[in-house]
Amino acid sequence: MTHNAAAPSRKPRRRGLVTPFLLLALVAGAWSGGWLWLRSQAEQRMDATALSLKAKGYDMSWESRRFTGYPFRMDVRLRNARVAEPSGWALRAPELKGEANAYDIGHWVVTAPNGVVLTRPTNGDVTITGKALRASFAGFDKTPPRISVEGADLTFTPAAGSAPFPLVSTQALQLHLRPGPDDMAALLFRADGTKAAFTGLMGRIARDQTATLLWDARLTRVSALRGTSWADAVRDWSQAGGTVTVQQGRLTAGEALLEAKSGDLTVATNGRLQGSLDVTVRENPIAGDVLKDPRAAIAALAAAAGKDPTLAATLVFDNGRTRLGPFDTGPSPRIY
Repeated sequence: MTHNAAAPSRKPRRRGLVTPFLLLALVAGAWSGGWLWLRSQAEQRMDATALSLKAKGYDMSWESRRFTGYPFRMDVRLRNARVAEPSGWALRAPELKGEANAYDIGHWVVTAPNGVVLTRPTNGDVTITGKALRASFAGFDKTPPRISVEGADLTFTPAAGSAPFPLVSTQALQLHLRPGPDDMAALLFRADGTKAAFTGLMGRIARDQTATLLWDARLTRVSALRGTSWADAVRDWSQAGGTVTVQQGRLTAGEALLEAKSGDLTVATNGRLQGSLDVTVRENPIAGDVLKDPRAAIAALAAAAGKDPTLAATLVFDNGRTRLGPFDTGPSPRIY
C-alpha cells in the first residue's frame, strides 16, 4: 500500500531579505556613533583652544553654543562670540554660524549673518554689516593656515566718538592668506566698488570717487609672526628679518591711479611701514589744487597739453613719513 499524502510545504526563507536591512542598520549605527564622536572632538578642541588662548592673555568666548548638522555635516552656532588679543584688538559677533563636512572636519566655513564689530585699541569700534560676510579656514597643520574672507555690499560704520575707518563701503571684498614654501606666505586683498576715507597720497587719489583696491604681496619668515599681542608678533617678525615683497598694488579711482610694481617693505620700531616701492601715479587735480601743490600743477599742465599726466617715481616710507620723490605726502601707514 502506497502513501499518496502530499509532503508538507516549506516556508520560504527570509534570510536574504533581512540581511540588507541588518547591514544598513549597522552602517547607520556606526555612522551615528562616528558623528557623535566628531561632535565631541569639535567641542573639546574649541574648549582647549579657548583655554590655551586665555592662558596667553587672549580671549575666545561665546554666550551659547549649539551643534547640529547630522548626518553629513557638522554645524555650530555661537551667540555673542568674541575673539580678542591683549593689546586691545577684538572681533565680536551677535551670531556666528560655522559648518564643515563630516568627512573633512578640518575645513570650516563661518558666516556672520548679523555682521561683526571690530574693536581698535585707540580708535574705537567699527560695525561691519552687509549682504554677505563669510570666512573659510583650513590647513591648520601649516603656518599660516589657509584663510579666506569674503564680503558683499559691506558698510563700515565707526561708533560715535570713534576715529574714521579707512573704508566706508565696498561692493565686494576678498582677503586670502595662503602658506608657501621656505617659510613664506601669500597675501591677496581686493576691494571693488569702494568708498574710502584715506589720508595722504591715497586720499588724493581716491577723493570722493568709487575706487578699486588690489594688494598682492609675499611675506617671509612667517613662523616668526608670533607673540603675546599683535604688536609683539610684528616686532618679533621684524627682528627675525621678516619682509613684505610687493608683487602688485593698485588703487584706481576714475582716471586717477596709484600702482606699485615692486618693492620690499618692513616695519619700523614705531609700528609704521618703512622701505620703498616703484610706483606709477596719475592724479586728477581739482580746482584750487594747482595753486597749492606742485604735483597738481604738473598734472594740470600735462592734461592741458593733451599728454598723459602719469608720473613714474619711487615711493619711500622713512622716519614715519611717506615721500613721493621730493614731495612729503603724509604719514607712513601704521601696522600697529
